[in-house]
Amino acid sequence: MSGLIFCSFQRAAKPYYLESAKQNIYSIEELCYFLQDNIYLLDENIMTVEFCDWLEIEVEAKDLAQKLRDILVGEKGFRMFCMQIILDSGYFSKNEMQFLGMRLQKMDHQSNYENRKIKADQLMEKKKYLAAIEEYRSLLLSATDNPSDVRVSGDIWHNMGTAYAHMLCFERAVSCYEQAYTLSHRADSLKAASQAVCFLEDGERVQWFLQQHHISKEQFASMKKNLAELIHLTEASAEYGKIAELARLAQASPVQAGSEIHMQVDAWKEEYIAYKG
Repeated sequence: MSGLIFCSFQRAAKPYYLESAKQNIYSIEELCYFLQDNIYLLDENIMTVEFCDWLEIEVEAKDLAQKLRDILVGEKGFRMFCMQIILDSGYFSKNEMQFLGMRLQKMDHQSNYENRKIKADQLMEKKKYLAAIEEYRSLLLSATDNPSDVRVSGDIWHNMGTAYAHMLCFERAVSCYEQAYTLSHRADSLKAASQAVCFLEDGERVQWFLQQHHISKEQFASMKKNLAELIHLTEASAEYGKIAELARLAQASPVQAGSEIHMQVDAWKEEYIAYKG
């Protein structure tokens, strides 16, 4: 979907909170924009009378709200509920509606476990790390000893480690990567654990890790060197450049720098809150 989108319905003064996606929406168009690439982040929790009331009162989509209530009463299911929104929104082209219909049909034929795994992965992609971790942990509780489940569990532990690493929780990241390596023996899980352990300030924990995985001091020194090279690349990034610019400004004009630093810190706060979902 590209170009200018005209809203067919009123923009809500009060948003509706999509619990499964950890996100507020203010209009039908915003919901459709979200649906286009994040349909796995929705689930049956949207199928409520409260959502229908929000559509009728806040968005003034009375006909759609009634159609959705009829679907709820008739227990026609999640796919029919979403398709009614897609059809009545006026947002999608014919090809886009067909594509989303096929995606919803695919979700019907996949297990709840598979759909939840894709949902957790999409939360990761959206940098909603804490929400992804919660979903991954829930999935692990329902995993079985089936070899395919064990392999998937290894992937889940690896992804959890990555989420914790993004949140700078390196101790938890190391533990997750180690669990992933124990289950699936993926070389990249051990490599990720080795990189995360470089950030730990607990010397005993680092030594235990090296002994446990038979990593020599020379190998660990090489890992730290490679990590230092990655950090050097980070120093060339736009984000790092912004920090360096603020540092120079703070020396030249502390008063001017103060407001800009506060703005940057506020931006980081918002980003961290988004990580938590």
